[in-house]
Amino acid sequence: MDQERLLAAVLLADVVGSTPLYERIGDDAALQQVSDCLDAMREIVARHGGDFIYSKGDDVLSLFENSEAALRAVRQISCQLKEGPLSARIGLHFGAVIRARGAVFGDVVNVTARLSTTANPGEVLISQSFFEALSAGSRSGLRLLDKMAFKGKQELFDVYTLRSDDGALSTRIASQGTIIDRRSAPPQINLAIRYEDQLRFCRHNEFVTIGRSPECNIVVQRPWVSRHHATFTISNGKARLVERSSSGTFVSMGPDHEVFVRREDILLFGSGVISPGRRSSLGDAQVLHYEIVLN
Repeated sequence: MDQERLLAAVLLADVVGSTPLYERIGDDAALQQVSDCLDAMREIVARHGGDFIYSKGDDVLSLFENSEAALRAVRQISCQLKEGPLSARIGLHFGAVIRARGAVFGDVVNVTARLSTTANPGEVLISQSFFEALSAGSRSGLRLLDKMAFKGKQELFDVYTLRSDDGALSTRIASQGTIIDRRSAPPQINLAIRYEDQLRFCRHNEFVTIGRSPECNIVVQRPWVSRHHATFTISNGKARLVERSSSGTFVSMGPDHEVFVRREDILLFGSGVISPGRRSSLGDAQVLHYEIVLN
């Protein structure tokens, strides 16, 4: 079997949003939009010197000899998709692959697929090896998310994203807490956060970070807590938990109402409990209590 081993940047873009599109506008029209989206991504790949490998359903797999070109292609794909009804989960990785039978094989391809699967809709996840293959100027346009575990892999991976990516799903959780009339001007609120014997306050346009890193405002030294696990913030009269960890966080805003969130933005109401990486009912859980206080 003829095969070629080479170093390459691997891009996998998986289109999401097609299911509601089929339901909303019908099979024929939706299929046309999905096909147009895939064609546009393939065209962008070719324009930046990439080699389109294949599509499986709603995804596009491509190789680039130049990692800078792959990054430029991804930025253009992300920008173009923002204008349409569809979005994509995108993964970027760099390393040795095998080309054979018109396809590509190897661990690099598998990790790229994990990155794409883990990404939120509209988000790009980038591996450490891809980051290291970039120039210093291009690296400055990326930001480190955290270390992440992928199915079937033993080691943790440093994962980056575009600085312009917000890639965040906004989830509103109902509670029995303070009810705020959104029709009026945003009220001034404070967020009181308690962990063990610590008490921190978060005010308008401020941030309180939690995680394993000593750089965090609230340090939680447990192996299941990410270095930069989550951030409390207040803006426009809303309190929010920005969750960006690999292990997730349990959030409770009332009796029997605990939800698990991972890499999502959560609006906080009233008072409640935050438990990084563990259910709050477990004995080793590290529980943070928060309360929203109107000025």
